[in-house]
Amino acid sequence: MNYIILGAGGIGSYYGAKLLETGHNVIFIARGKHLKALKENGLNLSHPTFKFNKKVLAFSLDEIKLNNLPQIDAIILTTKSTTTNNVAKDLSKIFNDNQKCPFIVSLQNGVENEDILCNYFPKDKIIGALSRKIGAHIVKPGYIEATGIVETIIGTLEKTSSNKIFLQNFSSEIKKSGILCEVTDNIKLELWKKLIINNGVNAICALLEIKTGVLMHNKKLSQIVYGLMEETASAAKAVNIVIEKEDINLMFELIRNFDSIKPSMLIDKEFKRPLEIDEICGVVIKYNEMQGFDSPYTRTVASILEFTYNLK
Repeated sequence: MNYIILGAGGIGSYYGAKLLETGHNVIFIARGKHLKALKENGLNLSHPTFKFNKKVLAFSLDEIKLNNLPQIDAIILTTKSTTTNNVAKDLSKIFNDNQKCPFIVSLQNGVENEDILCNYFPKDKIIGALSRKIGAHIVKPGYIEATGIVETIIGTLEKTSSNKIFLQNFSSEIKKSGILCEVTDNIKLELWKKLIINNGVNAICALLEIKTGVLMHNKKLSQIVYGLMEETASAAKAVNIVIEKEDINLMFELIRNFDSIKPSMLIDKEFKRPLEIDEICGVVIKYNEMQGFDSPYTRTVASILEFTYNLK
């Protein structure tokens, strides 16, 4: 199959390298010094159970032209949620023929990316997805460090015979590459469950500049994490997503027992990149407000993080 990895950071590079190793064609879309390094030296990726060091096809989004591409089966979107609207707009100019429009797999943080993509592409072409139990980031241009036993969950927003076949084929190829993959009938629920983890640890780790292990094994801080998770579950009710107490406990234990990592927002803070505060914390605040509730844990952490980060 022919894939585009749009956002060749830690997660995107990991999936791209795995797909290359199983014989697929992969084009990496990146920018800046990282793109330059990928073009000149290839991709170097290190994982406890997987090493990759090879030349790859890498371009900027501006360099991609439809008439220079093979028929693309899927675009795996791993950019920051802050860029989803702009990226979707640019992609729609390239893939403006619905007959040639590939499936778009949104492997991003947040619960609103798929809805944004539907503003530009047919709903049946949008595949919701999430990756968990993985930590991966760029340590220097062209070099990725990753850890964890990676799990992927994918699902459609609107079922058709064609996207059913795509899901079967895509999940099969992901599994062949050594990545666990599950197809779900309720991807929205799974995305909200992932947001429970993200809202629980991402912003507070960035604020305190600590890894998840330090956070989760401090009794008082972990209680705050649980409060953040409960507020996320409450927010989900605004869009008719019911997350049970057992789900919150499961997500809490999952992150408590996972490898101690730097969440994406902490890494972005260290590299002075935009933070996904609105896309993670802001969503929880917004959907609780719609129901007449406040989100005191989330609002406090997000507000202090945003204020202190903007001062630097």
